[in-house]
Amino acid sequence: MKKGIIYLPVEVKVRELDAKLLLAYYAAKNGFLVVIGDHEMVEIATGKFKQGIFFSKGYPHGFRKRVITSAINNGHTVVELDEEGLIMNRKRYLRDRMKKDMLQLVTHEYCWGGNQKDIIIDAYPEYREKCHVVGNPRFDLLKPKFRDIYNDDAENIKQLHGDFVLINTRFSQYNSANGKKENVHFRHIKKLFYYFIEMIKNICEKFPDLNFIVRPHPGEDFSSYRKALSQYKNVHVIHEGNIIKWILASRVIIHNGCTSGIEAFLLGKPVISYVPITTNKIESNLPNTLGVKATSITSVQNYLSHLLDQPNINENNFDENEVEDTERELFSYIQWSKDNYSYESIIDLCNTIKLQNITHEDIPTGNIGNSEIKVSKKKYKRNFHLTETEIHSLYNKLDKIEGVHNSMEINRIGNNLYQVQSSSGS
Repeated sequence: MKKGIIYLPVEVKVRELDAKLLLAYYAAKNGFLVVIGDHEMVEIATGKFKQGIFFSKGYPHGFRKRVITSAINNGHTVVELDEEGLIMNRKRYLRDRMKKDMLQLVTHEYCWGGNQKDIIIDAYPEYREKCHVVGNPRFDLLKPKFRDIYNDDAENIKQLHGDFVLINTRFSQYNSANGKKENVHFRHIKKLFYYFIEMIKNICEKFPDLNFIVRPHPGEDFSSYRKALSQYKNVHVIHEGNIIKWILASRVIIHNGCTSGIEAFLLGKPVISYVPITTNKIESNLPNTLGVKATSITSVQNYLSHLLDQPNINENNFDENEVEDTERELFSYIQWSKDNYSYESIIDLCNTIKLQNITHEDIPTGNIGNSEIKVSKKKYKRNFHLTETEIHSLYNKLDKIEGVHNSMEINRIGNNLYQVQSSSGS
């Protein structure tokens, strides 16, 4: 007998999958049955299988309304773990992603840190009890306990690409996969895009024996970078797999306002924030305070030369007080402890939600096909592909960490859709 079903949808695979699988693994060990996979397939499953807990991953308002309303209408309890809840513009976040009409339908709002919670409850104090600071399973994967998950992959990347600098971009508001946007609100992003192109060209020439990996945001047009940088043999545009293994394999990370800057900082990697222009109208500049800040191409070159020679994160131009102030601000945005885990807090909260136990007869079976997918206003990335082998690969590593063997039973119940439960029968 199981406690109930948890529905875990995944939209952007490279960003979300490993963290959602981590949460599914420990939820299953705790007695839940987990349905996980391609977002729209999980949505279909909520209309076919027994009532449970549906994890909203946060969306723009119209999309959020459709997803949450559908889950509620199918009798599920909705909790929310907003993938964009770490760094945001307060006004835009409340207007676009956290409107009251949907928040009132959410049983638990799982917050990355105190900053997100404060923004929500300042606007809607009556919903204070819904908001819980839990961190995020994505950041659990950065902690020492789980470091071995990515070490082999990081070594393979090093063997393939040698010494390289990882350059992360976030310019999808202009360099969209659907074409360039000239919206007046995104002029700052447009300028940053072209500043980054020029900076990359320059350092490719300055460091001809060093490789540079450009990892665009999932929503960007990758071909823009390939076209602009085609004459340089030491630059490669790649967006494959979880960011953690690429950070671990790299020598230095260059970014502007990216979550990857925070991830690299917490992993102890040297970070350069390239900030050639600034604005007060964009999200928090927290990621740009970590590591060293370069305001010109020349300073990028100088910092890069220094960090390649002496890649010690503690030499990143911080005195002790500045490091303490930076970490204090960072940990107001993200609940962080090397020995406590977000997945534990989330599962503890799920255990407070009253669900009807499910028996063997209630366990989802069958094979949901793509023919059941309905065309919606929000287009999912149809290149999502998930195999049982991928899931087993991660779970074998987690089993090793936990000192167990074959602890999970995984069954395919649809295209890119799987059921995960403890093999102990609990």
